[in-house]
Amino acid sequence: MKLLVFSLLLCGASAQMSGSYSEVSRGGQDQGAIETTGDDTGRSTINWQTFNGRSFIFLANAVTWAHAQQHCLTLGGTLATVHNHEEEAFVKRVAGGKDAWIGLSDAQQDGFWFWINGDPLRYTNWCAGEPNNAGGNPQECVVINFSANKCWDDERCSVQRPFVCMK
Repeated sequence: MKLLVFSLLLCGASAQMSGSYSEVSRGGQDQGAIETTGDDTGRSTINWQTFNGRSFIFLANAVTWAHAQQHCLTLGGTLATVHNHEEEAFVKRVAGGKDAWIGLSDAQQDGFWFWINGDPLRYTNWCAGEPNNAGGNPQECVVINFSANKCWDDERCSVQRPFVCMK
């Protein structure tokens, strides 16, 4: 198992260095590739979208919450945090209205929600009846743009979803 995880991390780091990602997108545009631009050295760079001094990017490849966070780390960031309605609206647009992991979890202690980067939790937009650990299963990670209401849902961290990174 450790070898498998190491191999996945190595592949992710290798893809990050080469600038090639599978099924990566910005804000619902082309779902097959990330938008890149060249720099002076001819290397490809990722186009992040900036809001209030922070940069965000949507990655359409569906992975578990932990793998999403690991991928964000390889990009120099973390899963996105949301501190107010305006930021939430921006992150939802970056995700193109699709369900996506953000960096909120209560995996350390049920019912005590923490942002992955340590920021205090001051704003939420839970769907009605959420968070709820539906079906008696631990649901410790958070998805934005859930349902027609585009609100937040707690979900099992092992479910594979697209995600939003920030830096």
